[in-house]
Amino acid sequence: MAIDREGPATEAPWEDDEAQDLASRRTIWERVPRWITVPLFGAVLVLVWQVAVWMEITSEFVLPPPAEVTTELGQMLGNLFTGGYVLENLWVTMQEVFIGLLLAAIAGIGLGILIAETSFGRQVVLPFVIGINAAPKVAFAPIFVAWLGFGIWAKVAMGAFIAFFPLLIDTAAGLANVDADQAKLFRAIRASRVQMFFKLKLPGGLPFIFAGLKTASVLAVVGAIVGEFLGGGAGFGSLIRIAGSQLAIARVFGFVAILSVIGYLLYAVVAWVERRVVFWRSSELIPGAGM
Repeated sequence: MAIDREGPATEAPWEDDEAQDLASRRTIWERVPRWITVPLFGAVLVLVWQVAVWMEITSEFVLPPPAEVTTELGQMLGNLFTGGYVLENLWVTMQEVFIGLLLAAIAGIGLGILIAETSFGRQVVLPFVIGINAAPKVAFAPIFVAWLGFGIWAKVAMGAFIAFFPLLIDTAAGLANVDADQAKLFRAIRASRVQMFFKLKLPGGLPFIFAGLKTASVLAVVGAIVGEFLGGGAGFGSLIRIAGSQLAIARVFGFVAILSVIGYLLYAVVAWVERRVVFWRSSELIPGAGM
């Protein structure tokens, strides 16, 4: 009998066919790296913007040309890196965003646990939360100013208030999203409520909590700007209000671009932490994991 001296095959033939089938089903956007597709899509948007300006679809006072916005943005960045007024106001806004996000995380996750784990939270606290969430949040800005004055704390409260609700809802939903068979197993081995929470519910709810944190990281920026816009004082919101009143729309676009980058970076930081904490999940299942 002949002996195969080359050894066993490392892969079965059907495994190669399956891999090729999976590769063939990938779309073009999945095959091209993100560092190519994102700038390319941005360039297309700028081109459409420039064409709209050339065709005079709208006035340049409403939609300034991209070159004008780029010039204004370059002046802002120069002022930012030389320690001018842009840096001073950005520092104020960033303090409001960070403190607001921290307070929203503490309150949102804490109340989310209360609602998910206690009947008091579900029967008593949840109706009040739903009622407050249904109210227009911008209307609370004058209330926070009246309570906390014109300093940063009114803007911190506004940022935390807007970022709080997604965290609460996602936390409560994540802790309630428990596999029924796993819960039966924990009850069968007579695990305590604390053990079930920390070993079953919390690990299963972490992806939901981080989803809420990613949403809250962006909303904290929105809340701080809304508070500055309506409450006065220092910060990017006040600079945007002043630029708008002067019809310096290109400058407004520049401030919005800087704030968009800040919000994106905050989102990316939370996504990076999620990949380190929720390490048992595939990165393809985590939104923003490829950042």
